[in-house]
Parts: sequence; C-alpha cells; structure tokens
Amino acid sequence: MNANEHKGHTKSDTVYHFIKEQIMTGVYKPDERIIIRDIARQLGVSDIPVREAIKRLTADGLLETKSHSGARVAPINTDTLEEVFLIRTELETLSTRLAAKAATPEEIDSLELLVDQMDASIAKQDLTAYSLSNRNFHQQLYRASHAQVLIDMIENLFLRSENSKMVFHYDPDRLRQSNEEHRSIVEALRERDEEKAARVIRSQKETGFKVVLNALRISQMLQGGNTKH
Repeated sequence: MNANEHKGHTKSDTVYHFIKEQIMTGVYKPDERIIIRDIARQLGVSDIPVREAIKRLTADGLLETKSHSGARVAPINTDTLEEVFLIRTELETLSTRLAAKAATPEEIDSLELLVDQMDASIAKQDLTAYSLSNRNFHQQLYRASHAQVLIDMIENLFLRSENSKMVFHYDPDRLRQSNEEHRSIVEALRERDEEKAARVIRSQKETGFKVVLNALRISQMLQGGNTKH
C-alpha cells in the first residue's frame, strides 16, 4: 500500500484507513504499540499525517494515547464491550426493520450478491474473504435503512467493537448457519416483512455477541489476566 492508494484522500486519510484496517483484521493486537516512524516509512509519508491519523483513531476509540508511552491499540474491556454489544443489538435490529421498508430493489440485489459471495468463501475456506463480505453485508444492510443518524451511531459502535472478533477462530458450521440467516434477511427485505427481518437479525446478533464475549473471557483467563483494564 502507498499513500496514493485512496485516491481523493489526504495522506492523513490514507494512514487512517491503513491503521484502522490493520486493527480490524487483527494484524495490530490490543495493547500493541503504534510506532509512528515505522508506519510513516511503510506508507512513504512523513510523521505528520501519521500523528493526525492517530488522533482520529483515538477519538474513534480504536487507539489510546498516553504522553509517556505514545499510542497503543485500545485494550479490550469485556464489561464495556458487553454494553456496546447490547446497544448494537437494539440499534441494528431497528435499522434492519427500517431497511425492510426503505431498501431499494438495487440495494436488496447487492445484499443477495454478498450472500452468494459468502457462500463461495465458505466453500473455499477463505475466512478473510468471508469476513470482508460479512462486514460489507451488514454495513449495506444498515445503510439501506436510509436513517443517517442511526447509521452513524451503528458505524461508530462497530468501530469500537469489531476488532474483538479477531481473538478466536470461526466455526465453519456457524458460518454456514450465519449465512443462511443473511439469506433469510434478504428474503424478508424482498417481502417487506419487518418482523421477520428484525427477528432474524436480533437472534444472529445475540448469538454472535455471546460467542465473542465467551471466547474473550476464556482467552483472558488462559493468559492469566482479568476481564477488566
């Protein structure tokens, strides 16, 4: 990647997106220090846009900055994460309900295409491709609500919690079940069935978030830490 990859973006934007992606995909782990000089060298930019990007990521809650130790990837606090997941479940259920009324046929077609892509990724056992399509599916689903304030709230909470899913391996059977749920949501949108769409997404979020929290707590116990930072 280089500083020109995100055309139309400033150098600070490019660095921001790069660091965020590294966190979201688990390349940069919780508590890992962010070395400004290393990132600047890797992307071919000066230290200034890296510092600007770090400020934005700190505001997003993805990084923590301390005067004596610099920036680090924000640690995962399971108590806070549980609260975020509770709020996300409510907001994402509402957004899906609204999407069942507001989504255009083109938006529904796009969601169905992503479901097909996830099926192909499962068959190939390509978790990276599945995760990307899954993230795109949910972002497009919520945007199909056409409720911009709600969309902004969900995306902010998404940023604050999604990197937590990188601490464990997905069960292939759960991936298949999850994608069947995605397909059911698409069908509900086509049928304009708000209740069905809301019911499926709520069940999926509650199940998925419970798995993440349990995996995090087990991981922290095995590492000899506690669940609070």
